[in-house]
Amino acid sequence: MFVLSKRNIVIPAPDGSAAVRLVRGQMSTVPDWAAGAPYFKALVADGKLVPSGTSDKETQAADEKKVKTRRGRKTTEE
Repeated sequence: MFVLSKRNIVIPAPDGSAAVRLVRGQMSTVPDWAAGAPYFKALVADGKLVPSGTSDKETQAADEKKVKTRRGRKTTEE
């Protein structure tokens, strides 16, 4: 699996025999054991890793929704 790393990250193997180093701003190949690790899934959920099957545009679109202010309260337009 290809991933885009937004940080310098080291993902250790479950048995401690190896580790995958990911460099910030680069696309890298990740082995299957690393993609199934809970740490990997947490990094994807935080947005620090972007798997090749997803688009960062989805995240940006959610952030760029129009915001209206009505009587001091912010509401998003959907």
